[in-house]
Amino acid sequence: MENIHYLESVFEQLHQHPEVSLQEKWTAQFVATELRKFGFTVTTGVGGTGVVGVLECEHQGPVLALRSDMDALPVQEKTGVDYASCNPGVMHACGHDSHMAIALGACAYAAQNRESLAGILLAIFQPAEETVVGALAMLADGVFSEYQPERLVGIHNWPKLPAGSLGLQKGPITAFADRFRVIFRGQGGHGAFPHTTKDPIAMATNAVQAAFSLTRRKTDSLYPQVLSFGVIQGGTSFNVIPETVMVEGTVRTLRRDDQELMISLLHQAFGSAAALYGGSYELEYDKGVPSVINNATVVEELQGFFTNQLPDTTVVTAGLASLIGEDVAYFLQEVPGVLLYVGSGQEGAINELHNPSFLVPRQSLKTGYKALVCIINGYLGNLEGRR
Repeated sequence: MENIHYLESVFEQLHQHPEVSLQEKWTAQFVATELRKFGFTVTTGVGGTGVVGVLECEHQGPVLALRSDMDALPVQEKTGVDYASCNPGVMHACGHDSHMAIALGACAYAAQNRESLAGILLAIFQPAEETVVGALAMLADGVFSEYQPERLVGIHNWPKLPAGSLGLQKGPITAFADRFRVIFRGQGGHGAFPHTTKDPIAMATNAVQAAFSLTRRKTDSLYPQVLSFGVIQGGTSFNVIPETVMVEGTVRTLRRDDQELMISLLHQAFGSAAALYGGSYELEYDKGVPSVINNATVVEELQGFFTNQLPDTTVVTAGLASLIGEDVAYFLQEVPGVLLYVGSGQEGAINELHNPSFLVPRQSLKTGYKALVCIINGYLGNLEGRR
């Protein structure tokens, strides 16, 4: 297959040079250099370290955007491959190296075939997906100010699907990923005399259990949601009841109505627990990245492309929704599009994103590349059909 050696070489180079969110300087320079080699007009520094490439094809047509994320994670790699990270404590443990390799391969294909294509290819290489600030930063910098895409396709490897397959589902496929911080305020005192205090530790422990109970019984079990507590901090000594306790956690939901319901239930749980012990609470709730909602029309268009051009590739169309967060959602609020999953699961391998032993297999590079080429041909090809 043409360009496969290029894909593998790029993948290894990117894997060796991971950079965390908003520090993707080497990565951005590498991507920009490759795009310029292909003949793209390149803008760097978009949204901090983002890169945007524009390829104007020979004939007039629609604007298609392809989005890849670029950042890595603060993880010490344990894959043992000879092209392992050369940056201590930083690793492409979420497979963004594969996303960039696949996208660059597709850009190379478009450049090689620009005379037979119609339209504009907008290649978006986004920083800071892991901290979910990169997409908003690029939008604030006017990533669509010159060229407004008619369609946008993001890709992400997905180890829950076998390598060689694709995943494409209508509607929400990732969660509203929120975080909260609550402070319980009471009246401290000696641990031997709890009856003279208003114990915020008792408030916090009661609140955690009440919140778990309420969210299990008051939400629709047909639609997944998650409540997790990650931090509980309070007190300085074993025999001193503190004045305050701080609790932090996350809420994940697929639907906005469920998001609002969970906020209401947290207020109920925290308020009742604080009142039970004579204290008070303050809740700070940060509505984070929104749910990725795949546009139904675009899903149907891509399914048609895959059926016609990739009849031997398995495309999974259900059961893909999960409670992770992905900030491509912000782009998809501006442009009809989808997040396409590229299967990366392997038998006997560590199939967990963010794991220090996770590695995207070579087969996924090929499948993702074929899928993006198919999409480019579907939207920017078929000149006879346009005349």
